[in-house]
Amino acid sequence: MKLTNRNEWNKAEFQCALTKELDSLSKMDTSKYYDMFHHYILVDQIGLKEKCLAIRVPGGTVGGIWIDENNAITKIHVDTDYVVKTYPSNINELMQKFVGEVIEVQL
Repeated sequence: MKLTNRNEWNKAEFQCALTKELDSLSKMDTSKYYDMFHHYILVDQIGLKEKCLAIRVPGGTVGGIWIDENNAITKIHVDTDYVVKTYPSNINELMQKFVGEVIEVQL
């Protein structure tokens, strides 16, 4: 899964198929504020060292993506009780389709 920069001023914020799926499932992509408020993955040195990348929206971290030494996704978890209240009840099950995919990012 290839990650692309979310914006030009913060090189640690990325979007990809997973974040677009979260936007769609949470109905954020139907908002008139969609350009400002959507999911992104924070890829920084701490996350890479700890093998856990934060899934964020402006204002908070809503979950994590755990990766192995080859950057393959081993686990995904989304917190349904924090910040975003519009996730479907089975969001974590729906995200499992991304487990096993390799994250490709150029820092």
